[in-house]
Amino acid sequence: MSLKLRENYKVEFDRIDFNGKISINGLCSYMQMIAANHASLLGFNYYKNSDTPEYYWILSRVKYVIETYPRWEDEVKVETYPGGYDKLFAVRLFDFYNQEDQKIGYIIGDYILMDAVKKRPARIKGATGTLAFLDFPYEGECLEKLRIPSKEELNDLQVIKVERRKAFYSEMDLNEHMNNAHYIRWIVDVLPIEWLKTHEISSLEVNYNTAITCGTEVDVLLIQNESKEYMIYGSSIDGNINYFASRLKLRCMD
Repeated sequence: MSLKLRENYKVEFDRIDFNGKISINGLCSYMQMIAANHASLLGFNYYKNSDTPEYYWILSRVKYVIETYPRWEDEVKVETYPGGYDKLFAVRLFDFYNQEDQKIGYIIGDYILMDAVKKRPARIKGATGTLAFLDFPYEGECLEKLRIPSKEELNDLQVIKVERRKAFYSEMDLNEHMNNAHYIRWIVDVLPIEWLKTHEISSLEVNYNTAITCGTEVDVLLIQNESKEYMIYGSSIDGNINYFASRLKLRCMD
């Protein structure tokens, strides 16, 4: 069996933003669909294979790099394949192509396989059975842990915007945690709309640090750091818990 899976999608109306192009959440949706389909084909979609799964996957870090955003009714070709292991992570790679088969972007995803009984990560290195084909070292770009500033450091940074959000039922996944796609929605939503009328996201990194459960209130902070990068942090109201950290780069639209 091939370790690669390619699927074709047509950009539907509910995937586009007000610029008429697919949103980054639309691309995230394709990522989730093809990853689930591929896991099922390879035999490690644990929720599909068992009523009471012994293991489950969580996305810990992700990076999107998008060179061109397809428009409404364009065809998008998505290819996914395993990248091997990086410490405790199983790396999954995604490549995006336009209808002319030109590469227009990619995603790197660092996943952790969780032991549902022991409530701790399972090792990928040295894995046997259906996971044996992941037992090779990852050699591509490694995703770094994004630094979280202290409360004191925040006072010296340029805080552009703070928005309070609350997690609801419709944002929960099978683990009763907020689905990774909604973290991205929150991140994009905190950007001033004026920016998004003239700029688009060229790259987006997210560290998923603490699970957000239904009813949790989160302060989402948009900050420009010393390197003039845009950072978005999701923290508890008292500032003691960090739920996610994100680094985002924008470019001017043509």
